[in-house]
Amino acid sequence: MFKSLLRILSFILSGTLLCGSAKAEESVFTQGMVERSLFSVGNTQRLHKAIEKAQAGEEISMVYLGGSITEGALAKPQKTHCYAALSAQLFAEKFMPDPAKLRYHNAGISGTPSLLGITRCEQDVLSCKPDIVFIEFAVNDASDFNAQMAYESLVRKLLQSETQPAVVLVLTLLSGGYSAHVHMKQIGKHYDLGVVSVYDAIKPELDMKRMEWSDYSSDYAHPNNEGHAFIAELISHYFDQAAATPPAEFSIPQEARYSKAMENLRNVRQGAAEIVTEGSLPFATQACYSYTQGWRHRTTVPGNDPMVLQLTGRYMTLVFKQDNNESCGTAEVWVDGKLATTLPGHAPTAWGQPVVQLIDLGENAPHTIKILMAEPDAAKYFNLLDIAYAGE
Repeated sequence: MFKSLLRILSFILSGTLLCGSAKAEESVFTQGMVERSLFSVGNTQRLHKAIEKAQAGEEISMVYLGGSITEGALAKPQKTHCYAALSAQLFAEKFMPDPAKLRYHNAGISGTPSLLGITRCEQDVLSCKPDIVFIEFAVNDASDFNAQMAYESLVRKLLQSETQPAVVLVLTLLSGGYSAHVHMKQIGKHYDLGVVSVYDAIKPELDMKRMEWSDYSSDYAHPNNEGHAFIAELISHYFDQAAATPPAEFSIPQEARYSKAMENLRNVRQGAAEIVTEGSLPFATQACYSYTQGWRHRTTVPGNDPMVLQLTGRYMTLVFKQDNNESCGTAEVWVDGKLATTLPGHAPTAWGQPVVQLIDLGENAPHTIKILMAEPDAAKYFNLLDIAYAGE
């Protein structure tokens, strides 16, 4: 029963748990949980296209976009034992004569929501020319309208991208039971996507006391090695069921389930026409996960002149680096002469991660944006990583 899970567990535990041993057979993770996890196989046309490409010996690009669970938190070793790497390996074993032709990219970043996912989609996902994309943000997203808009816009942006990848949703949960799975399932249903629900697999077992949270995770959110292997098995089950489901013509619904207002989100690059002046935020190298360039206010650059942008849109996202170093300061964002928000570059609990801020510009119209340091912090550092905007 679910042999691939036993094989993965045998591999990741390096002999501690042998494949087929009595202890492995007594695992709390059951075949019933695996089957229950598949909320939807969805339309399989795009996945079949990827499988046929793989079976023909061509290169396959698989990208996993999400938060810390996707990045591999608590997996040991993280890079090879996270659910993303394990499930990509299972795809290669199932469908690829030459697994070396698999192009696997893990685009998970700890503590980040789908709003950041869509902001860095072009840079970290579409640049890989993906055949298959997995999205995992259920424990990092809220369940309000803005979160729904960002998530659905991300799904649409991926579906409409050049390589027309298969998009699969992975829905996880926290120890207290929170998950944004409800609206994510509705979005998956609306677009006829594959939806793999860790929530549906585990939550009933926890409620009925048939397993403990510690069987899956050793903290409040992140799977342990057994948990990562279990998620990989759920995805493996999706592969099997989708491969066995005949493909039908796939079309993207014109209407959104919640909102598609950010599907055309576009990033502002260095030298773009939208930038009137960089002011005291000159373009510089950065070191923040996948962000290697951006705009930086430095104590060695005198003055506090605003960066000025002119753009036409309804929504704007700004990504900045947040650190626990008190030499990092707060920037202000002014929209059409009014203070819209502040961007705190320092937070006691930060670890040098990218943070994204959504700004509702009010109308899909021309706007003037000014970004500068708050006066008390004019002599501090600030790292602006990304600028993007979208119109309706």
